[in-house]
Amino acid sequence: MSRRHEPPPPLSPLPSIRLRGYGETMWLEGRAVVLEQKGLRRRIPVEAVAEARVVGRERRSVEIALWGADGAPGPVFTLEGRDAAQAGRLVEVANGARSRSGPAQGGAALVEERPASTSGRKRGLGLTRRERAVGIVLLLVYVGGLALLAWAGEPQQAALWLLGVVPALFGLLIVVPSLRWAWKRWTVRRRGVMVVAVFARRERKRTFFRYTDLEGGTHEIESDYAARGIGGDPKRIEVVYDRQQPGRAVCSLAASTLLWRTAGVTLAGGLLLSLAFIMMPLQLILLLLSG
Repeated sequence: MSRRHEPPPPLSPLPSIRLRGYGETMWLEGRAVVLEQKGLRRRIPVEAVAEARVVGRERRSVEIALWGADGAPGPVFTLEGRDAAQAGRLVEVANGARSRSGPAQGGAALVEERPASTSGRKRGLGLTRRERAVGIVLLLVYVGGLALLAWAGEPQQAALWLLGVVPALFGLLIVVPSLRWAWKRWTVRRRGVMVVAVFARRERKRTFFRYTDLEGGTHEIESDYAARGIGGDPKRIEVVYDRQQPGRAVCSLAASTLLWRTAGVTLAGGLLLSLAFIMMPLQLILLLLSG
């Protein structure tokens, strides 16, 4: 009986680690090292890589040495990086995946070069038990404060208390999600790994990108509308994922974006909560002082 030939299973993609430099960048994508510098994007298959090594001051830079041909050494590409930990991770993965012997024509023949790109389901409330408990307590406080002011014969203060729930709710709707978002960004970046995520799919107005972690697992992240494409390429963005929870990640954003968001939340949320304080807790304080 003849045996049908079956092709070997495809190799798993490399973790999509990214190392940023000064105006240039390097990352792992599929089974290749991608280097973007000086307006040129090079895609270097791992079969072309003879060795990857950490070099330079504080060991933050990476050299990718290619296999040569006819006994001659191959070319070496260098990226001056800014993160020693990221450089070490990238080199470790690249060396673990590279071939132990080079192609006959040398590694340079496998490198693809092209100009760098220049193009620029609704969730439910999902409240936890603690959040529901806090909501019930706040509701009881609101009703109790209104009843106390009405019982004390202060109709104007009771009216202010009654209306004060509007700026309070809007202020909390601005501030609380922003604080959660800021806490997630801080915790993820504190113990995170920087990788490149590539476009995966679009669902109505939501865009999802896919990245590969150090263990080879793939995950999706919903893109932040302010996330910038790497080198102007909208199909690739930089994300940072949590090493302890690889499926938990955040998009890298420009410092100016973070500054404007913080200023907006502080101004809008702060004004609304300040107004709510004047209309509600301050009225109880004045009632107690007058008594």
